[in-house]
Amino acid sequence: MLFAQILRKKAHWIFEADRQPQFAPDIVLVDITDKPEVQEGWDYDHTTGFFTEPVPTEAPFPELTEIELLQQENLLLKAQKQALTERAEFIEDVVAEMAAQVYQ
Repeated sequence: MLFAQILRKKAHWIFEADRQPQFAPDIVLVDITDKPEVQEGWDYDHTTGFFTEPVPTEAPFPELTEIELLQQENLLLKAQKQALTERAEFIEDVVAEMAAQVYQ
C-alpha cells in the first residue's frame, strides 16, 4: 500500500507499508495506492480528497546577464575589502596598545 502524510494541505511524505500505521492523532495519512502519480509537495484538498500538482505562485528569477553577475561580484569584493581593511586597522591598534603596555 502507498500512503501520503498530509501536512499544511500538502503531501509531505510518501511511503509504502503493508498496512496503515498508527501515528499520533494529529498526523494525517491518506491511502494513495490507487494514485501512484501523487508526489511529495502536491496540494491536497481535504474536502474532495483530490491531489493536484502545485501551481507556482511566482515566476522564477530571470537569469542575470554577465554584466549583472560582475556587478554583484564587484559589490561583494568591495565589502570584503572594507571588512579586511577595518580588521587590519583593529589589529594595528591592538599591537600598538600592547606595545605601549609592554614598554611602560
